[in-house]
Amino acid sequence: MKKIIIVGIISVGVGLGIWFITSSQKPATTQTSLTVIPQEITFNGEKGTDIALVDKLIKLDSTIFNDNQAKFYNVKMPDAKTIYFFVVKDKNGIYRAAANACEICYKTYKGFRQEGEEIICNNCETRYPLEKIGTEKGGCNPGPISPNLTVENNQVLINQVDLEQVSTLF
Repeated sequence: MKKIIIVGIISVGVGLGIWFITSSQKPATTQTSLTVIPQEITFNGEKGTDIALVDKLIKLDSTIFNDNQAKFYNVKMPDAKTIYFFVVKDKNGIYRAAANACEICYKTYKGFRQEGEEIICNNCETRYPLEKIGTEKGGCNPGPISPNLTVENNQVLINQVDLEQVSTLF
């Protein structure tokens, strides 16, 4: 009787051992692949007006900038990424465009605001004169799109390729 019990215990132990070893091994041909789905960011700054690219170009009525106040926009790019940006006409009459984000604070998704003749980071409160918008890259400068936008037939023109320069900020 003792021999039967001992053989039974050994058999159960061996069976459990084999089961444990084989269940923890994955076949060499099995591969796991993960699909990463990009998630839309939650932009907390001034989202602005939705605007569309038409033939790789945005056209804005130039007269709306005569008050020298930044106008905020967002555009869905062909890759489905949304770019948030602003356009302002400085006191010298130059139309400027920049991302509503910078290389330092962009992950906070807070963007910028205008107070008087300055654009201010909503995260770190760094201030920039309107005349500098679009001229400097790096740091907490609003990501430059263009320091001197083209104006044709009373339309401010922004090219898709210029918007793509700041896409990494969103």
